[in-house]
Amino acid sequence: MIPLRRIVTISCAGLLLASCGIDGGDSAAGDAETDRQSETLALAISYPRQADAAGFARAALATSLGKSGDFSVLEATDLDHKGPGNPMARLVWRIHRNKIDSGWKHTPAFDACYSVEFNYDGVSSGPSRIICPESATAITPPPLPRRDIPSDFAPALETTLGALPATPGEEDVRAALATGLPTPPVAPETGLAGIPPQIFVQVKGSDVGVALFARIGVGDEDCMLGHRVGGAVKVWSLNWRDLGPRETPCSAETALAAP
Repeated sequence: MIPLRRIVTISCAGLLLASCGIDGGDSAAGDAETDRQSETLALAISYPRQADAAGFARAALATSLGKSGDFSVLEATDLDHKGPGNPMARLVWRIHRNKIDSGWKHTPAFDACYSVEFNYDGVSSGPSRIICPESATAITPPPLPRRDIPSDFAPALETTLGALPATPGEEDVRAALATGLPTPPVAPETGLAGIPPQIFVQVKGSDVGVALFARIGVGDEDCMLGHRVGGAVKVWSLNWRDLGPRETPCSAETALAAP
């Protein structure tokens, strides 16, 4: 069992945060611009929801600021929490500012560090300026494979449904889908192959309904439906509005019943 508190990484090799200098205070470096950048970043990575601290770190590093050479994540920590309103993850990040030495302005280089905590709904505290931990190194959480349904699944599903025998059994449909649907591609940026969607099938006589379902995030789903009803083939996708808790389920029954 994974413990409730799992530290993805911690600066200063296991020392308490206070002993590492992460205690805030007037001496913490930063300015109005790094404050603005941190506030914008914290808001940006609050949604889509993340499952853990590593997810928030990945989201931060995927932003324009995160991809720059001036930004680094120093800590991503999962926090003990009892409910969705309690803080579940803490990030500490650093923004580097080069010195400015012009005829009218002289500003020394500095590193501004911030601590921010997130709960299920987004930011629960911070971003707050803190003293940068000494000897802290940037971390990069391991990448995750893509879980969405690629666009080339739609024409493949349509072709597969159209080529089924007149009165197929469920196993016939599943076998046809196993060979007819494409393999999710390998993402060049991570080198990881995508996760194929779940497949649901329902057959009634000569009519067939198929649902492809993928859970791509904590609260995000991807759904593609297809049917052959009365000999006519149709393939379509459901968006996040369609997939609300009181809306349309991603199921083979939904596909078969659709007009």
